[in-house]
Amino acid sequence: MSNVARSIIRESLRAKENEAIVIQATPHTLDLANDVGLEAYKVGADPAIVLETDELFYGQFRYLTPDQLRTTSKHCLGFEDYTDSFVWLGYVTDPNGMRKVPEEKMAANSAGEAGHYRKSVEKKRKNVGVALGFVTRPRAKAYGFNYTTWKKMIEASITVDYKEMARTADRVAQLLRRPAEVRMTADNGTDLRFRLAGESRKAFIDDGVISDEDVAAGNVFTNLPAGAVRCAPLEGSAEGTFVADVKIPSLGTVVDALSWTFHQGRVVDFSAKRNVRFAQSGYADATGAKDMFGTLGIGLNKKVAPGYLTSSYARGTLSLGIGDNKPFDGANESSYGFEAYQSHATVVLDGKPIVEEGRLLV
Repeated sequence: MSNVARSIIRESLRAKENEAIVIQATPHTLDLANDVGLEAYKVGADPAIVLETDELFYGQFRYLTPDQLRTTSKHCLGFEDYTDSFVWLGYVTDPNGMRKVPEEKMAANSAGEAGHYRKSVEKKRKNVGVALGFVTRPRAKAYGFNYTTWKKMIEASITVDYKEMARTADRVAQLLRRPAEVRMTADNGTDLRFRLAGESRKAFIDDGVISDEDVAAGNVFTNLPAGAVRCAPLEGSAEGTFVADVKIPSLGTVVDALSWTFHQGRVVDFSAKRNVRFAQSGYADATGAKDMFGTLGIGLNKKVAPGYLTSSYARGTLSLGIGDNKPFDGANESSYGFEAYQSHATVVLDGKPIVEEGRLLV
């Protein structure tokens, strides 16, 4: 764990003297949180650990009203006023309880959290999420993962050659900055066309490091493992159908074969083979451009396997999102956003393939 802690503080955050760092931990990640805090002290930074338990997380839904959940926490907003960096070391240990939370309350909580997220983007606070914190036996059981296989995959995917991956990311980002016509196809019914915005919108690289240039550009979020490039294409340009071939773990269950059909960028059919309502949590009452085409992502990490909680980083896997895309220079502002994945698609930019049946050609 000490190597991971060193990577978080010295490489991902590049923490400086007197930098205020809040480390969000759960009981099962306290050892790692302590290691991160000690590593922060070694560079002269100022760490603090905030502990969240399953009892406290689920307790908010038991005791608070939807209106109270919809109000952004004063603690969260206050942290943003003085904290320079956040390290996120997990979520609830057991996600099964999420299936019992009333949809109205889950949607209200998401709306409240959106206020915290927007302030973090506005203040340009650095954020590092660490997927090891999500690896628990109850979560593996809930989502049908083999715990040992999952844990080994996450550990291996954190220790990749980030310099080589960054070079690939630069090449992909250059392509996504072109005002190109894009067609995405796959043999499961996916056939989608849209247009990239060009230089008017940035391509955001998630390579595990938040550089000074990233902060200046507002690209203040990264994860371990990392490895993806994302952008906001022209929202109204999407025509056709996207069908995910990767199961999506969501709220304690799995969404299978999620499908969106777009016309003039708007979702006109939103379905799935199984558990579509867990992809639509908060959708009905969401504000803004909830049903608009939002984001495109391309995964770069050779050691990430799709189908877990880190599918967007698997090399050659495509991520497609609807709803809010403001953090990616997009025009959609909404309290809702969702992302789905295709691991065997072909993507053609202005007639030239850049991904072929899930194999990155760049």
